[in-house]
Amino acid sequence: MKKLIEFCRGKCDCTNCGLLILRILPSYFLFANHGWGKIINPEKWVKLGNAFSKYFGGILDFANPVFGFTAAFSESICAVLVLVGLFTRPAATFVAATMFVAAFHHITTTGSPESAFVYFSIFATIVATGPGKYSIDQMFFSKHEV
Repeated sequence: MKKLIEFCRGKCDCTNCGLLILRILPSYFLFANHGWGKIINPEKWVKLGNAFSKYFGGILDFANPVFGFTAAFSESICAVLVLVGLFTRPAATFVAATMFVAAFHHITTTGSPESAFVYFSIFATIVATGPGKYSIDQMFFSKHEV
């Protein structure tokens, strides 16, 4: 009963468990449902890159494969890095930026930007809060004892 009262008053240290869940589940679903198919198909990278470069009037069309690879990289490799908690903030920054571009793409074309905004919100929160104590970052890069 004491633990329940502490939890209700916000004195329970459940934040790190919450950050672990917030890292693992969305990262897995982003990787499995979006990232894997993009990173293993380089022929998709030009089309993915066009989702970003089209807003610059054709000036950046030469870089479509690079932009497409960056999107595929952030939705796959960066998602896995966030999942395990390694280089979490930089990886989550890449994912959040990619999801922002994806949401903008869906707003200006067809489709719903909802899932892109949800992923953006989750990964922006991870950038702001960090990975929590249950992460590889905490084990190797922490400056203080937990």
